[in-house]
Amino acid sequence: MYIKRFLFILLLFLFCITSYASNLNVTKITSKNSKIDIEFNHTLKLQDFVLVDGNLISPFYESNGNKYYFFYFLDRKLKSNIIEQINNKKNITAGTKEKIEYKINKCNIVKAPKTILAFMSVIFNDNIEINCNILNGKYGLWVAWPSVKEKDVWIKLFDIKDKKLKEEIETNLLKHYKQKKNDTKL
Repeated sequence: MYIKRFLFILLLFLFCITSYASNLNVTKITSKNSKIDIEFNHTLKLQDFVLVDGNLISPFYESNGNKYYFFYFLDRKLKSNIIEQINNKKNITAGTKEKIEYKINKCNIVKAPKTILAFMSVIFNDNIEINCNILNGKYGLWVAWPSVKEKDVWIKLFDIKDKKLKEEIETNLLKHYKQKKNDTKL
């Protein structure tokens, strides 16, 4: 009887820890000139969203007549809550700095690369997917996070404010790219 109760409490505890660890909390929303910036867990900063007819639209680029969005909300409830906060004209600065978890979701190797070698994405806390690219520059391989060029200057649309976390993610993205590239050669 006591063993069953103990196991039940242990499983419940483990479930709560797992659920708690995967939270992605909005810690800041700011709006300026119809552009909306959102920060999560005081660590991830996403910029230049727009609210159109009650829908939160991610920044994107166009190529060959197609739109390619930089950010995707995987949790509809999170997106709805953000839209509600924006509609209530609340600039939020709150929340706690909880752990950011991530996983590499896609890695599409470019068949005839010039500068862009791969299109990749990272999912954060099972809530948001961020697209990025692996580029080959004059100093070697590097990860290009979403950005736009305005008057010969690149403006970052995504930032990981925790430098250790950013370095860890980028290292793992490059490892993943190299592994997949080697696997496709076989």
